[in-house]
Amino acid sequence: MDYSLHDDPRLPAAWAPWFSHEYLAYFCVRALDRLMALPPVPVRPNPRFGEKIWPIGSKHIDVYKESYQTHRQLDPLWSFDYKKRNGDFALEPPAGKTIEPWKVLVIYSTEPDLYPDYDLVLHRNQKITGGSHGWRHMRFRLLGMTFGIAPRSFSVHRDLARLAFDSNHDYWGWRYLSRGAHYLADLGHPFHVKALPGSFLLKRMRARHELFKIVSAMHQSYEVYTERRFREGFEPFKEALLRGAREGRDAPGDVRDRLPAYIRRAERRHNPIFYYFFDRFGPELLEAFSRMDPDSPLDAATQTNRCSADAARVIFSDAHRDKLDFLDRITVEILADAGRMLGMLFAAFLPKS
Repeated sequence: MDYSLHDDPRLPAAWAPWFSHEYLAYFCVRALDRLMALPPVPVRPNPRFGEKIWPIGSKHIDVYKESYQTHRQLDPLWSFDYKKRNGDFALEPPAGKTIEPWKVLVIYSTEPDLYPDYDLVLHRNQKITGGSHGWRHMRFRLLGMTFGIAPRSFSVHRDLARLAFDSNHDYWGWRYLSRGAHYLADLGHPFHVKALPGSFLLKRMRARHELFKIVSAMHQSYEVYTERRFREGFEPFKEALLRGAREGRDAPGDVRDRLPAYIRRAERRHNPIFYYFFDRFGPELLEAFSRMDPDSPLDAATQTNRCSADAARVIFSDAHRDKLDFLDRITVEILADAGRMLGMLFAAFLPKS
């Protein structure tokens, strides 16, 4: 059947509403028939590999979505908080439960946005990325310096997945791989590999508060746009991911070898998207992010999330609907690229036939 994640009966409504990383993973696993056919694995406790070298934020809790109770029905078009779902989930591994690997890759793909990377002291420059969360999810150059470690975030979790599979922790092998896929997808996102155009920075370098608001607004607005398109069932996004993942599945070589070129392509797509939002949506969109404060104790990701609903009202208003064609076209290119990388990654972990 030709499902679109939000109408797939194999995925309980308790796990919804769905977010962009889940759509990315869903369409990519669907392109890999062998992955979809793998038998269920038993749910097991976290083996706690590598937490000394890769600390976890104090607020993070490993929930187990395999055990759920449906308690609410959130509006998918107006849900912006990854933590708020239709169901509540177990805090301990549920006894006797099993789950198909493809579902693990989908339902845990948002896990890196659920506090494991928050409230950590990782580097003296992490404030430039909005905090420790941004430091692990981004990597860009600015004024001759490099900020963020997203490539390492991906590599660490890919290695943890290998370690888990090699030590017979298959459930956590897929779950670590899901986390690694999140960071890999982030590296194909233009706003995760470039902060802002250089000329734009030079003109506004002394207006720190304004610059912080503008950068946050352009980045989050693109997130809001992409997520809403997925939730509307926008067919070109699905087709781009399926096509890209099939190409990645059949491609020779290793994902890590292709990472530099993948990041460069994302960097080149940044400026057109940045200026499109800034020029076409203008002051109205910036007003939606008026609450952004670089001196706030809250992580930038938390602050922008609180502005998402207002941004969506601007971008998807009747007055602006005809402005989405350019964004649709360039995002199809981005998603096909991400699909190739994710398809290649997932295929590398399939059992040898």
